[in-house]
Amino acid sequence: MTPLVEDVLTAGWQLRGCLGDTWRWLCGPGRPDEEPGWHAARVPGSVLDDLYRAGQVPDPYHGTQSLAGEWVPQRTWLYRRPLRLPGGPLGEGQRALLRFEGVDHEATVLLDGHEVARHEGMFTPFEVDVTRYVEDGEPHLLAVAVHPAPPSEPQVGRTDRVRVHKARMGYGWDFCPRMIHQGIWRPVTLETSGPLRLVCAAVGADVDEAEDEGRITAEVTLDAVAGARGVLHAAVRDPDGTLVADARQDVPPHGPGRTRLELRVPRPALWWPNGHGEQPLYDVTLSLTDTDGNSAGRSLHATTGFRRVRLVHAPGAPQDALPYTLEVNGRRIHTKGWNWVPLDAQYGVPRPGRLEHLLRLAADAHVTLLRVWGGGLIETGSFYELCDRLGLLVWQEFSLSSSGIDSVPCDEAAYVELLAREARSLLPRLRHHPSLAVWGPGNELHDTAAARPLTQEDSPAIAALAAAVADADPSRAWLPGSPSGRDFLFRAGTGSGYADGTQAKGQHDVHGPWEHQGLGAQQELYDAGTCLLHSEFGVEGMANRRTWDAVVPPGEHWPTGRDNPVMEHLGAWWNNTPLVRAAFGERLHDVATMRRASQQLQYDGLRYAVEATLRRSPRSSGCIPWQFNEPFPNAWCTSVVDHRGDPKPAYHGVRRAYRPAHVCARFATQAWAGHGTFTAELWSWRQQPGPSGSGGPAGGTVRARLLDVEGTVHAERVLPAGQPSGDPAWASSVPAARAGVFSAPLSPLPGELFLLDLELRDGDGEPLASGRWVHSRTSDLAPLLDLPEARIETVAEPHLRAVHLRHAGGPAALGLYLTDARPIEAEGWAVFEDNMLDLLPGESVRVPVTWRAAPGEGRAVAVEGWNTGVRELR
Repeated sequence: MTPLVEDVLTAGWQLRGCLGDTWRWLCGPGRPDEEPGWHAARVPGSVLDDLYRAGQVPDPYHGTQSLAGEWVPQRTWLYRRPLRLPGGPLGEGQRALLRFEGVDHEATVLLDGHEVARHEGMFTPFEVDVTRYVEDGEPHLLAVAVHPAPPSEPQVGRTDRVRVHKARMGYGWDFCPRMIHQGIWRPVTLETSGPLRLVCAAVGADVDEAEDEGRITAEVTLDAVAGARGVLHAAVRDPDGTLVADARQDVPPHGPGRTRLELRVPRPALWWPNGHGEQPLYDVTLSLTDTDGNSAGRSLHATTGFRRVRLVHAPGAPQDALPYTLEVNGRRIHTKGWNWVPLDAQYGVPRPGRLEHLLRLAADAHVTLLRVWGGGLIETGSFYELCDRLGLLVWQEFSLSSSGIDSVPCDEAAYVELLAREARSLLPRLRHHPSLAVWGPGNELHDTAAARPLTQEDSPAIAALAAAVADADPSRAWLPGSPSGRDFLFRAGTGSGYADGTQAKGQHDVHGPWEHQGLGAQQELYDAGTCLLHSEFGVEGMANRRTWDAVVPPGEHWPTGRDNPVMEHLGAWWNNTPLVRAAFGERLHDVATMRRASQQLQYDGLRYAVEATLRRSPRSSGCIPWQFNEPFPNAWCTSVVDHRGDPKPAYHGVRRAYRPAHVCARFATQAWAGHGTFTAELWSWRQQPGPSGSGGPAGGTVRARLLDVEGTVHAERVLPAGQPSGDPAWASSVPAARAGVFSAPLSPLPGELFLLDLELRDGDGEPLASGRWVHSRTSDLAPLLDLPEARIETVAEPHLRAVHLRHAGGPAALGLYLTDARPIEAEGWAVFEDNMLDLLPGESVRVPVTWRAAPGEGRAVAVEGWNTGVRELR
């Protein structure tokens, strides 16, 4: 008799391509192991990745070589591997089942050439009872034919032509070339069980308003042979492993069915978003025993957390607006967000290290919410487990998106039913994750002609998904789209209020723009914003050096604009070479300077846009910049972390803005030609520590100084930090307070460049936050190109745990940026606690470095700035 086990089938897979139905000739037993045409395959994995590793296609992440793989999804790809029960023949009453967690997108499963299952849908798992084929315990041949990818729409097309629930990004998007995914992209297991088994369970947790008692619910699906009896056990353990609740329930002899358990947990520890408290997780175990007390097969485990999340209206919001402010455990939380796209275009290949690294970068940046963009994935369990641990709330969208020409989902009954069926399958599997806060139907679903976001009333598809969420996951918030309107696009309003009628009509939840607007225009637009939620906007920037060097073929680095065919392939939508040239006086003549200029604009442009939104808290519910990561190594992109996992300077600009304590300024431009006076409005905020903190601190000051690049102070003002306006209960986690106006004449400044230096201190005079902005007295930022050299002394601590920088001579050292200087294929990442620094004469700074998943040998860091050159530390 074989033991009751669950065997994960990861090893021994092979793959080959098939035209037409030739896969049916190649899937049976008796074929030689060394038959030509087969290649080693990874499961989970991606077909294109397997072919690249086998030398059948060139590296799709280099230059324009992804074009050479566009034929791949037009074929059927046949996987095979030997299958044998691990413990010999099955005993009486025992069964064997194959479980596929995800196949992208359509597949036929065969054993010894016999078709045993056919499935369609990348997000839905399926099981196959193979008892009668393998019960003898002898070797057998398992084959899975992954059929050609279904037709769907690239970014510019028609949403009403889409008939599948599949990630659309791979069909061709602004940040990902056409790389349509195929493969067994989630695990495959072989389970042996007795007559009674656990199939799956939907676990949920909630806590009462008084926070005195938590409740765990488990809706369990059982598979039982008629007449089989047993006992269902449930146990809940707290974060320390202490048993805090348990229950048992007899399983009646009625065959397959469902049952529900409910457990009470006294005084549970509450789960809080990142930066607002701890993230205690409780372990829930479900198991079955037969009537003799013997195990009846696998147990199911889920980790969960106790919290209450809802969306509430911002103060003064229009009556016809939806609620957008997050309220967690009774506390209003300003959304400090980022938009998340799939980790990789070949998303079937497990990359646990990079996934954890990226999510930790988000948590390090004080992010409270990630919006999982609707052109990509229903994210994986690994993603959600990390978000649970890190306190990252998630707004998860179904895999629907706009299409440029038409952006209304198909309303045919079969398609609407498909979406509803898949939603009801996947919703219970994610219910236990405390990080999952909001569901939505997809990205930018709207009436294209009217630029009006759709609602449930407009689209049967959206209505079906809303109904599925209300039925299968009713504790989660729902938003009918992103944006949800009433306008689609962000535009300037006429003031900062709402209830007084000064808000631009319809500016509730909006998107755009995604481009730097130009010096002065960037500030003008975002300072005039009045939207309640800005759920997508961004600034484009060039790739980091080592990603650029690895992706762009030698000889193709210049020109950097769209007139270069390689640049056209690697992120053409976000290649703003003409604007960067104009912002620097048409004086950019090499790749290194173009990169530095582009990334300076992205850094300044994105942090200003984010700060402008934060200054409107609490009447602004939050902002979610586009985009955090990228699934493909673009030469130009709106991402702030490149495909390798290295942040661009813009990441650090937003990270500073999202700090619990921050100081910033509102000003008209960074290029002051034609202005006699510099004027800035000074703002700050300081989040109180702990889950009960709200409102601004008592006392404190904001200091503003105007300095030349030699460090001489030409104007200075110290103002009381001020208090947040409005009801203190609504101050949320960004108690934005206006300190006042700082102005100074520009004529006394000796050169073309100057710095705005800001500092926030508490009531005891202790520094809390600081910030600097580079400004020019000319019409552009070209004076940065003429800075005399600054001498910087650099010292590395042992094992490069920190880098010391000291200004040792010359003018201010501007735009100092630290990067991981190892080869791009090196393991792990260098994570810098601070970056993108401006050092005045005589200043010094210590920058701690965390080496994530990186060996101790070969560590190297590069430091470069506008006027320092590049130096390496080892």
